[in-house]
Amino acid sequence: MTDLSLVLYVEDDADIQTVARMALEMVGGFTLRTCGSGREALLAAAECKPDLLLLDVMMPGMDGPTTLAELRKLPNTGTTPVIFMTAKV
Repeated sequence: MTDLSLVLYVEDDADIQTVARMALEMVGGFTLRTCGSGREALLAAAECKPDLLLLDVMMPGMDGPTTLAELRKLPNTGTTPVIFMTAKV
């Protein structure tokens, strides 16, 4: 079983970032590396080796699925588990 401690969280909405940070860090005990865009996530992933990718589906510029496709090309995130999130109904 893999230890899931470092989460690379990609979300463009600051309010949703705040709520998720409280839930994941304070309640869940995870360490978050938060990014506001897909491009920012690519830079962050080159610097860290996350245990889990948590991606917003709908973001301006580079959406979640496109971000994941690019993250899959990087050695640190080529096989990292991913969860997609959305605030849309």
